[in-house]
Amino acid sequence: MYRCARCKEPLKPDSITLQCEKCGCRMFYKDRPNVKKVIKAR
Repeated sequence: MYRCARCKEPLKPDSITLQCEKCGCRMFYKDRPNVKKVIKAR
């Protein structure tokens, strides 16, 4: 899932447009899950 950089509106998964339908911005951020990663030190 992607979100618009300007208005934070989610991009529809079936949409192939390279613009936000709400504000016309062309920059998007990929939503990342809030998962904590644990890494062992050597």
